[in-house]
Amino acid sequence: MKSTYRAAFIVPIGANKILGEDGWEFQTQKRITVVAKEFLISALKLRFLESYLGIDAYIGDNIKMSVIYDDACQIESIAFQMYSDSVTVLSKAFIAGKLSNESELFIP
Repeated sequence: MKSTYRAAFIVPIGANKILGEDGWEFQTQKRITVVAKEFLISALKLRFLESYLGIDAYIGDNIKMSVIYDDACQIESIAFQMYSDSVTVLSKAFIAGKLSNESELFIP
């Protein structure tokens, strides 16, 4: 993949968004469903890459998705590294999957 990418996040509706020293942080008690994660894997044609430190990473054409879990193994947020035209692809998948019922797409 290319070194320059655009970041995006899927977070629960109403999450507080804070740009900290280590990047974006999201504060909320709400969580994202596993159904949403599975939909994104399928719609974006992603394959599993690795698991580390409470994160499952998936990769596809011009996109990397990191599913971030809390201590109870529930999905806190989903982060994306997007290359080329994958911002459009992600936006279309977000709309098609009706993910806005439980979450919001945040592109800083």
